[in-house]
Amino acid sequence: MTGDAASRLAAAENRIADLTRENERLRSCGALDGGVDGHTPLSIAVYETLLGGVSDSALIVTDPAGRIVAWNAAATTIFGWAAEEVVGQSANRIFLPEDRAADPLAREMATAIRDGRARDDRWLQRSDGSRFFARGELVPMRGRDGATTGFLKILRDRTEEERSRLELAASRERLQFALDASALIGTWDWVIPEDIIYADARFAALYGVDEAEAASGLPLSAYLHGIHADDRARVGELIRDTVAAGGVFESEYRTVRRDGAVRWVYARGRCFLSDAGRPVRFPGAVVDITHDKMRERRQDALLRLGDEGGFGEAIDYTLKALHLLGETLEITRVGYATVDPTETFATVIGEWTMPGLVPLAGRKRIADFGTRLADALRQGMTVVEDVRLDPITADGAAAWEAIGSLSMINLTVRENDRLQVILYLHHSAPRRWTADEIGFIREVLNRAWTYTRRRQAECSLIETEARLRLAHEAAEMGTFDYDLETGTMVCDARCRVVFGIGPDEPVGYPATFRPRIHPEDRDRVEATVRRTMASDGDPNFDLLLRTIGHEHGATRIVHASGRCVREDGKAVRIVCAVRDVTEAKEAEERQTLLTRELQHRVKNTLAMVNALANQTLRRASSAQEGLTAFSARLLALSHAHDILTQTSWTSAPIEAIVSQALATHGGEDERITWDGPDIRLTARQSLALALALHELATNAAKYGALSDDAGRVRIAWRVGPGEGCRSLWLEWREVDGPPVVAPERKGFGSRLIEQSLATEFAGEVTMTYHPAGLVCLIEADLQNDLDDSVLPSTLSDV
Repeated sequence: MTGDAASRLAAAENRIADLTRENERLRSCGALDGGVDGHTPLSIAVYETLLGGVSDSALIVTDPAGRIVAWNAAATTIFGWAAEEVVGQSANRIFLPEDRAADPLAREMATAIRDGRARDDRWLQRSDGSRFFARGELVPMRGRDGATTGFLKILRDRTEEERSRLELAASRERLQFALDASALIGTWDWVIPEDIIYADARFAALYGVDEAEAASGLPLSAYLHGIHADDRARVGELIRDTVAAGGVFESEYRTVRRDGAVRWVYARGRCFLSDAGRPVRFPGAVVDITHDKMRERRQDALLRLGDEGGFGEAIDYTLKALHLLGETLEITRVGYATVDPTETFATVIGEWTMPGLVPLAGRKRIADFGTRLADALRQGMTVVEDVRLDPITADGAAAWEAIGSLSMINLTVRENDRLQVILYLHHSAPRRWTADEIGFIREVLNRAWTYTRRRQAECSLIETEARLRLAHEAAEMGTFDYDLETGTMVCDARCRVVFGIGPDEPVGYPATFRPRIHPEDRDRVEATVRRTMASDGDPNFDLLLRTIGHEHGATRIVHASGRCVREDGKAVRIVCAVRDVTEAKEAEERQTLLTRELQHRVKNTLAMVNALANQTLRRASSAQEGLTAFSARLLALSHAHDILTQTSWTSAPIEAIVSQALATHGGEDERITWDGPDIRLTARQSLALALALHELATNAAKYGALSDDAGRVRIAWRVGPGEGCRSLWLEWREVDGPPVVAPERKGFGSRLIEQSLATEFAGEVTMTYHPAGLVCLIEADLQNDLDDSVLPSTLSDV
């Protein structure tokens, strides 16, 4: 505030004080009556006359409660409100919306009453919402008795002065940041209350902002749009956190220039807070770190690619190399193609593309992409920054644009003076390919080429080893190599399995192999090995031994065939091939057992047939009748044999026995029905039940329910608990047939049913001749399992 302004302000304060005292005197003597809020029209007029004399400072008079009483013309000029718009309203309206909650006017009035005046430098608000910086004071007005009758606020617009001050401070701050960041690229200064960022040309260029507009000031949003979409949310959140708490802002992120180029920047700044804790200024600087970032990415890519590859086949390694090239260089597509013998066409073999882009495929005519391109390809490397402008590709620009590529690098492989392979790198926009990028491309390709050659040699060796391994696997053989001098033993996976050794378990003869040899075979095996190690002994050995698994304890039979290697007459190594022959040996034993079983069953079957023949033919009234009955019984026995054969003569399902036994007696129609749970019978029980059902069905067809058209047979069985085991209840019931009369004597069929079933099921068989129909009930123990040899003698006893 200048000296003249200060003297005018002092004079105005004195005049206001005189007028205040005069008003009090007039009011006390009754010369003034009426008025608004304690101020008469006369006193307001006097204030307005006084305030109108001050033209460069806003003078605002309030009552003790802070309501505006008088408002001079300078206040209207500065704030934009006319006096009639504000008189009678709280003076708090001149403060910023975010400051009103703290009631700054009340704090100023309290300070003014306490100290005689309250100084206040802050940002205020105009009627149109814009903001300006003001310096002012608030002084109390008192009556004759010293009581406060109101306040006078005096302020001036100091926005430009404040901005100059902030700019000076920012310049100093930018200088400090320049010292901190040796590769300084651009600077900014954000005046937060006005939301205006002042930035230099280099900063603006990084964010795609017009340089002139950046110099005159733009809001924060103009620069947020210049941050890469993938980083925008993260950086915006970091800015908000810094503004809220103050302090240092520091981050690495990507920006997008006007030409679409993506740059990596390192930004560092500081947010300054006012004495009231509100953000006022946020200056800083950015460093373009794109070059360093790209170098780091290229180094990381080479590390990932690895000196030894590690990606399996050469084709996998090549595709991985293409992938790394594309991602690291941030280009559109990378691929390779083979060239036909005429060097006219290129056929795409493999390609990596950025997400969302359709890969190239099939055969392409080279000349379509430029009539001079083939000649350029023969030179080894072709670099084109803009296919539309380069003479090599200009006449094929339409073909390039059709595939979305405007910049490219082609590298070729020539053999026998002919183009063989083209490696291509394309980008969707014109691009300046740097020497570092080209060097990186060469390095990746050199590694890929070296790896491919190495893999070819390795594959040749692997194929040889694979053939040997396949031969071993086909023979299910494993191998081990025992160094007698060092005690080192090496064995393959198959050998470990044969000896029950874990995949990660250390291998040695005393600790690993010897305990796995069956104790009964151990001395014999070691004696054989000692003979082969003797200088005058046969170096070859071939033997069978048993091994015992360490964890499961299973015994395996192993065929070991090996040789003792001697050097200077001394045994130094034992090399051996082993094969698990457990299944083969078990198969031999099963074959022997099956042969014995077959002999046993053939004898039993012949005995059974002989018994059936004797009993049937002996009791037949004629040879023809006997032959017919015998054939039927033999057929029933054959059906049961068929079922048992399917289960290797171990057991048979009861329903299958019933179905097969009744098949020749009309079992498929509805006259014979059966029902019951799924249970299995032994071989003996199955044969006995089949013969019994045949006899019952034959008897029913001759004399019982099946002898006319109305009769039916119902077969039912169930399983229930028995004495320590399960028990079977099976019933044959004939209904709706002719009246039944018990026979005067029992024939072979009846005795076969009653005696054979009772014997084979170890239960009871009851046949009841009800007039309504025959009922045969079997009650047996399902766990009975006698020797099959009993069957023929049982039949012969019937």
